[in-house]
Amino acid sequence: MFNKLDKTTYPPKEKPVMAWDGNCGFCHYWVIKWKIMTGDHITYIPFQEVYEDFPDIDLKYFKQAIRFIDTDGRIYTGPAAVFQALHHYGNKWKWIMPLYNNFWPFRIASDHFYAFVSKNRVRMYEITIRLFGKNPARPKKLWAIYLGSLIVIAIGLWVII
Repeated sequence: MFNKLDKTTYPPKEKPVMAWDGNCGFCHYWVIKWKIMTGDHITYIPFQEVYEDFPDIDLKYFKQAIRFIDTDGRIYTGPAAVFQALHHYGNKWKWIMPLYNNFWPFRIASDHFYAFVSKNRVRMYEITIRLFGKNPARPKKLWAIYLGSLIVIAIGLWVII
């Protein structure tokens, strides 16, 4: 899994930082989506460019998972990083962090799904592209076509049987 960290004594001064793996296509795709959702309230920057600004956070922790470092020094990790950013700066997502904090089945499922995705980033990136297209700023509804096709196939099989 990944280590959750509490706080840094070197918080960002102006706005929170979302530190992500700049060598990960899956990460890059979703960072673009989150930037669109949160506007310019967060500095999204690859950890490779920013980890030295946080000397009390070992590089190995940045390599483990995405980190949202708030201006008060609090650090959110993995799904909590994304949920905290969306909770504060994504207008339609205010409910997600309270759900993560207060409903343990959602927290456990989110943490495990994040760990699964992080271990399978290349494959998950391929799936993301197939479902939403290559441009995260203009996603296609390909997932709806796939879902509709599966429903038609399932109904067809049910009728035949």
